[in-house]
Amino acid sequence: MATTRPPVTIRPADVAEHFLGIIGLYQAHDWTHAGDPTRLRIAIEHSSFAVVALEEERVVGFARAMSDEAFAVYIADILVSPDRQRQGIGRTLAQAILDHYPMDRFHHQVLVAERGAEGFYRRLGMVPVTSYGLTAFIRTRA
Repeated sequence: MATTRPPVTIRPADVAEHFLGIIGLYQAHDWTHAGDPTRLRIAIEHSSFAVVALEEERVVGFARAMSDEAFAVYIADILVSPDRQRQGIGRTLAQAILDHYPMDRFHHQVLVAERGAEGFYRRLGMVPVTSYGLTAFIRTRA
């Protein structure tokens, strides 16, 4: 017998309401951000746009972006609970960000992806910067 899950809804993130669920996603993926909850909360509060995927009250997905609100947007994080991956939640979260920052206004839609995630982003219509003869640079403590 198949178990029917409640529908997942996407809505703007409310840090006060959703932070524990959001940090739980970072922890589930072993992201370093989870090691400093105070800074993570600041990062989320200062994001230009953030959305959560909710299954009833449970946060099963989260995405955030930063933008100059004129030309460019950087998609910072897209996380989905490991038990809910490959169910369209990540695609829906990403689409919420892309809809909020439409290509006709924001011609620079950028993200940095982990290895292994390339196929997911290609299916969203994104291409590596090298396809345009560009090189991306990053400066990090790693």
